[in-house]
Amino acid sequence: MKRRSFGIISLLVLSMLIGLTACGSKDSGTSAEGGAGTSGKKVDLSMTIWGSEDEKKIYQERLDIVKKTYPDINVKLNLVAGDYDQKVQTMIAGGTAPDIMMIAENYQAYASKNQIIPLDELIQKNNVNMSERYTDDIANLMKYDGKQYGMPDRAGAMVLFYNKDMFDKAGVSYPTKDWKQEDLLNAAQKLTIKENGKTVQWGYYPGSWWPQWMQLIYQNGGSLLDADNKPTFDSEPVRKALQFLNDLTFKYGAGPTPTEIADMGNIGADPLFAQGKIAMETTGFWNIGSLAKVQGNNWDIAPIWGETNAFFNGFTITNASKHKEEAFKVIEALTTLDAQMPMIEKGQDAPATKAGLSSDKFLNAEYGGKKINMAAFSESKIYAEPLNPQWNEMMKVINDKLGVYFNNKASLDDTVTSIQSGLEKIYK
Repeated sequence: MKRRSFGIISLLVLSMLIGLTACGSKDSGTSAEGGAGTSGKKVDLSMTIWGSEDEKKIYQERLDIVKKTYPDINVKLNLVAGDYDQKVQTMIAGGTAPDIMMIAENYQAYASKNQIIPLDELIQKNNVNMSERYTDDIANLMKYDGKQYGMPDRAGAMVLFYNKDMFDKAGVSYPTKDWKQEDLLNAAQKLTIKENGKTVQWGYYPGSWWPQWMQLIYQNGGSLLDADNKPTFDSEPVRKALQFLNDLTFKYGAGPTPTEIADMGNIGADPLFAQGKIAMETTGFWNIGSLAKVQGNNWDIAPIWGETNAFFNGFTITNASKHKEEAFKVIEALTTLDAQMPMIEKGQDAPATKAGLSSDKFLNAEYGGKKINMAAFSESKIYAEPLNPQWNEMMKVINDKLGVYFNNKASLDDTVTSIQSGLEKIYK
C-alpha cells in the first residue's frame, strides 16, 4: 500500500513539473527574442509585393535579414505581376489571402472593407515607438479613421529637380526650402529662353498631374476635403493654386503648353528635364536613378517649400491571416534600419523611417558619380493626402474637368464649381 501511494504521489509531482516546464517554454516562445513566438513551432507566412524581379531580390534580401531575428518564421515572397489590386482581391475572395500585403495609397479601400487590420494593439504590445521610427507626417500616411493600418516602408517626398548650369547661366540662385510659389514663378520666367520667337527652354514643367497642383493647394492652406469629409474644391486656396499653374504657362510662358508638350512627343517631364528642355520639375525619387545615367546634365534636388506629397508604400496584415502576431513581427523588423539597408544601398527608393533618411548610406549616396542633396527628402514636409475609399471616383471627377482647364479651354469658375458639384454627389 505504501509503495502504491508513493507511486501515485510521484506521478502527480511529475505531471506538475511537466506542466510548469511547458508553461515556461510557451512564455519564452512569445518573447521578443523568442523566434516565432509559437512555442518553438515554425510558422509559414505569405507576402505579396509588386515591382520587378530585381526589386523582388532586394525584398528577399531584407527578409533574409529578418530571418536572423526570427528563425522560426518562414515568409514566402510572392511577386504579383500586372494589376496588383485586382489579383490580390481575387486571392482574398478565393480564400487564399496573403498574411502580409504591400499596399500604397489605396490602403484605405482595404481598411474600409475590413480586409486589413489596424495595427495599434500590436504596436503597443510589441513596444514599438512610432514617434522614434517615423516623423508624424510619414506615420500619418497610413492612418485611417484614427488608426494605424500599415508600417510605412518607402516614402519619397516630391522634390524639386533643377539644372544647375541653367541657373548659373541665368544668374538665378538655387532653390531652397525657404522658397515660395512666387519664387518658383520668378525663377521660371528668368530661366525661359526664346530663340526666333520660339521657346527652346522652359523654366518649369507644370503639367496636369495631380501631385503638382495638389501640393499648391495645401501650400495655400487649403485641402480637397474638410474634417467632415466634405468637398472644398470651390475654395480660395484651390482657385489660387489652379490659377497659378495656368498663369505660369499661358500668361507668362514659363511652362510648355499641352500643345507644345504634344509637339515634343508627349514624353513627359522627366525625359524633357534630362534633355535640357526644362530647368525645373517636381517629381519623385525614381528620377534620380534615371538621371544618374545621363551624361552632361548638371542637376541637383531641393526640398519643396511648404508642403508636398509623397509616393509611399507600407506593409499591412490581412484580416484573414491566422498568424497576425508573427506577421507583425516580420513587418516591424522589415522597417528597422538593418532591414531597410539593402533598399538604401541599392538606391531602390527613399526609406520611410527616420533612421533610414538620416543614415550616412542614404545621405552620402552617389548617383552618376556625384553626391546630391539627399537631405531634401527629409526636409520636405509631407501633407496627409485626402486618401479615402472613394479616391478613384474623386480623381476621375477632378481630372476630367482639369484636363480641359489646363488646356485653357474652360474658365476657372466653371471648372471649380463643376468639380465641386461632382464631388458633393460622391460624398453626400
